[in-house]
Amino acid sequence: MTNSVPEEVLPVFERRGTPRRNEATASVRAEFIDVLFRRHYESLVRLGFVMLGDREASEDAVQDAFVSLHRNLPLMRDPEAAEAYLRSAVLNRCRSWMRRQVAQRAPRPLMLVRQQSESPEDTATARIEVGSLVAALRTLPRRQREVLACRYVLELSVAETARLLVISEGSVKTHTHRGLHAIQQRTEVTR
Repeated sequence: MTNSVPEEVLPVFERRGTPRRNEATASVRAEFIDVLFRRHYESLVRLGFVMLGDREASEDAVQDAFVSLHRNLPLMRDPEAAEAYLRSAVLNRCRSWMRRQVAQRAPRPLMLVRQQSESPEDTATARIEVGSLVAALRTLPRRQREVLACRYVLELSVAETARLLVISEGSVKTHTHRGLHAIQQRTEVTR
């Protein structure tokens, strides 16, 4: 990962990654979480948004993931696994949120992530394009949606996506191909 946490921020952990539980302090743990938060918050919210189509629910999922990481950090054997832990936690919270929404039969509002544009026309056009793409993504089967979110929102490799979703690399490639093909078909029909 290009955004891995630098070793100087990890004084609580030995170089090999085993925690020195007796030396861990709350302030060092908080600093570690802060670095992860600054580096990964936006990409995790984008991941949640692709899964849910709701900015507020995405932010809640990410916040819950960081709280869980803070609670479980002393138990982690490898601090480098914190990034993967966060991605998995966000995906799991998104899945739970979708299950609750289906159970409640409540509609999920589609709110677009704000992006700075130069003119109101550009903003409107971008919202329409993003909205149609997110709508097409939300019609895909869950696994295809997860794979596409990992590959194109988080920009993970095939191997990293396979590890995160606990599926084979061949399955990642298959779901990517099928998902992209389905989105292409759906967006061509709407044009």
